[in-house]
Amino acid sequence: MNGNASVISIAQKTYGNVRKGWRNILFLAAALVVVGSLSVGRFVMTSRTAAAAGDEARSVFEMVRQGDGQAAVALVADIALARGGWAPAPGDTVAFDANLAWNIRGEVMVRDRVPSECDNPRLARTMGDVCGMDLVSKQSLVRFGATMFSDPQPDGSMAARPTFDDVLSTYIEEVGHSWQEYQFETEGLGDGPRTHLTGWEEVSAMRAGWEYQIKRYILSLDGTLLTLSELERGRLLGNICDEDGYANPLGHQVMPYGAPANWPNPEGWPVTDPTLEEWQALCAQR
Repeated sequence: MNGNASVISIAQKTYGNVRKGWRNILFLAAALVVVGSLSVGRFVMTSRTAAAAGDEARSVFEMVRQGDGQAAVALVADIALARGGWAPAPGDTVAFDANLAWNIRGEVMVRDRVPSECDNPRLARTMGDVCGMDLVSKQSLVRFGATMFSDPQPDGSMAARPTFDDVLSTYIEEVGHSWQEYQFETEGLGDGPRTHLTGWEEVSAMRAGWEYQIKRYILSLDGTLLTLSELERGRLLGNICDEDGYANPLGHQVMPYGAPANWPNPEGWPVTDPTLEEWQALCAQR
């Protein structure tokens, strides 16, 4: 692919109307193969200019604005699979959810059980709506909302994210959470049947470590398979480095299970708690 064209812009010249269905999505995936270059068994975009990356982000955002959110998610999934093999865990599927709140780019329902207090009728009355939460119907979905593709503006409007790789960052993060749950439920094997459910309390204990793990992995891809915007890089580092950041690993456990099989750069997926010095060195990049 040359510097004057992008994967999405090339594909959309013949894309036509997205609503014609999956045949068009399959063509887009084929277009990626044509314009990609083979590297270590995967197709990697090359010669991508900042302008092209912005055009790609605006293209998928426009699909969402036109009501084609599911097609936009499917397109991102095809490109993610072709470029890096990134996909959800077995049994999980990606979906667009127009009802996700604006401040939630994506979500995976990793909890399988409500808090143990819900077993006690007296305590359950103090838990509000938590004990009645639906933890089943969306359990196998990796859901993405409109802000996977956009950022809120001061005037209340929404604008496309700076680059398509910022969109990919969100996609990798959420399918990464899908895998983290699967690894935990298969005792770290990352294969075979799930042997137990994930409780509310377990997620509460593991959440910060999981968030650090996947965000650190995405940052490890920056400059090779991804070219993140300064805004996205700063967001990830802020989540990890802010004292109240929800991905700050200090004082929390990082699960010892490695990256999903066949994902690139597995050494960038941490499996141990960082030392204070390691955390400070990372955060010095802000």
